Amino acid sequence: MRHLFFILFFVLCFSVSGNGQSQKEVNPRVQREFNEAKQLFQQGKNNEAVDKLQHVLQMDNHFAMAHFALADIYHWEKKKDLEAAHLRAGLAVDSVDYPQGFYFLAMLEYQKGVYDTAVVNLKRYFRLSPKKENGARRLLKSAEFASYAVQHPVPFHPENLGPAINTSENEYWPSLNAEANQLVFTRLITVDSTGQSLRFPQEDFYSSHLDSAGWSVAEPLGKPVNTPDNEGAQCISANGDLLFFTACNREDGYGSCDIYFTVKRNGKWMKPLNLMSPVNTRGWESQPSVSADGRYLYFASNRKGGKGKMDIWRAERTSITPSGLPVYGKVTNMEAINTPGNESSPFIHADGKTLYFASDYWPGLGGKDLFVSRNEGDGFSVPENLGYPINTNEDDDGLIVDVTGRNAYFASNREGYGGRDIFHFVLPEELRPDAVSYVAGKVFDAKTSKPLAPVVQIINLQSDSIYEQTRPDAFDGHFLLCLPAGKDYALNVETPGYLFYSEHFDLTKSYEKSKPFQLEIALQPVKAGSVTALRNVFFDTDSSALKPESFLQLKQVLAFMEKNPQWMVEIAGHTDNTGTDVHNLKLSKQRAQAVVSYLEEKGISSQRLVAKGYGATQPVADNTTADGRARNRRTEFRLVKKLEINQQ
Repeated sequence: MRHLFFILFFVLCFSVSGNGQSQKEVNPRVQREFNEAKQLFQQGKNNEAVDKLQHVLQMDNHFAMAHFALADIYHWEKKKDLEAAHLRAGLAVDSVDYPQGFYFLAMLEYQKGVYDTAVVNLKRYFRLSPKKENGARRLLKSAEFASYAVQHPVPFHPENLGPAINTSENEYWPSLNAEANQLVFTRLITVDSTGQSLRFPQEDFYSSHLDSAGWSVAEPLGKPVNTPDNEGAQCISANGDLLFFTACNREDGYGSCDIYFTVKRNGKWMKPLNLMSPVNTRGWESQPSVSADGRYLYFASNRKGGKGKMDIWRAERTSITPSGLPVYGKVTNMEAINTPGNESSPFIHADGKTLYFASDYWPGLGGKDLFVSRNEGDGFSVPENLGYPINTNEDDDGLIVDVTGRNAYFASNREGYGGRDIFHFVLPEELRPDAVSYVAGKVFDAKTSKPLAPVVQIINLQSDSIYEQTRPDAFDGHFLLCLPAGKDYALNVETPGYLFYSEHFDLTKSYEKSKPFQLEIALQPVKAGSVTALRNVFFDTDSSALKPESFLQLKQVLAFMEKNPQWMVEIAGHTDNTGTDVHNLKLSKQRAQAVVSYLEEKGISSQRLVAKGYGATQPVADNTTADGRARNRRTEFRLVKKLEINQQ
């Protein structure tokens, strides 16, 4: 550790009797004054020791030990300019006997952002020192990286989010929902409503919403989330209905600081709950970041078993309670990114594999720097520094990135409205995460328009597995699920008493990230005449052979038929207007029959099934566009009538 070097160095300086002046004999009076300075230092009288050492230099300005001793005192007093000045002066007199001074000087220059000079002095240290201090090679690597980064800056043009969000108080730790229209952040309140200073500053959460007029004036999140105690370092889930945050020294806490969460129900935040063990321990847990699918919670902790002082950990969601609350366990250390130093402020992007975080150990520009690491399936990659001037020689942390991967948000004390403000900037292309879209929708009864809260599933058609599922808010029927690019998805919505609903999202091809999927899902009650489109039944062009990806949806149809044995159904085939009417009518009938044949093979009575082809006679969209034609090419499932049991 650096400060131990200074202790040992100063003690060494004060323990010699002229040995440091190897090239000449020390004047006895100078030596006596130097020894008196030593005694003053040992008594904790630093000011008197400084005066005495300056007197020594007046008597002999080539007495290097006095310069090094002064540098050590100024180090402890955090007077870095004076410390550096005396290191330079001492080294100018004698650099051979005390090469460690170059190392200490390089530390100061690196911290100040004078990277080129720091590199030069570190190389001098390596040439002269027979024994290399721990950390010197790491410092050289950081200084060389920083020097290169400053000479090759990345595009960085931060813009203040404005007075609706930022004030003369400190605003920091921004968090966004997937739609990027709700911003939740922490504000440190130092004065009351009359302008009087508070004895104990108060950290609370504030929220702002974005519309065509811009960000609304931020309002307190209110009770029961905000309390007379401090709350901070929060993240909001992709759908905006789950908030994780940090609170310290609470009665139900496990350690100094714990992670809590609250759920929004019927438009209101519920009473926060401690996330409990194994996420929380007797250590310090903070700065949560939840993945868009809710499966993983990343956080910073100094708990036992880590690699360094502060590590980033990940907890996996192990279950969901009957009331819809997440339960997290299986906590693992993110070994690939953690170091013997400090890693903190993790942010997992909605793509599920791009992790941004801060570190004071990986090669950087000084203090805490921001890094990105990506999980391509075989673990997280070696972290990449975000570069200069996103990173500086000061502490830089708390970065988040919206689902588009283009817009980044962070807090800074750069010029603004006072204190720390929240800023936005466009993230350089090479530092962006993978593209992510999302589907946002509202589910309601087709007849009454009453909001519904059925199970909504996103299925990965390539792996035939559930990617994520949720239930809409019963208050308004709203839901949101993120869709990382590069996969083919099916959406299924099911609830008792209604026909199922399906959609198809093919993200294996290019798509407009700025145009997410917005759905109004009117569920049809189980009654004669109700119809739903089988959007995940697929055929090749001009073919009636079912593609393998269809079987997931067909199993859903089969399950409905088995649960509702009294219903007779019609399977209807529809085409777009490409081709002749005769051809389209024939093809649509053949496709409907293919579905009927599948159900019959699975044991459904032929008396309950009718196959009909309608060709292009019943379009549901404009046939002049590619999207419209795709919507018109569909297979439908219609309830015809109830049958007597003996009819089957």
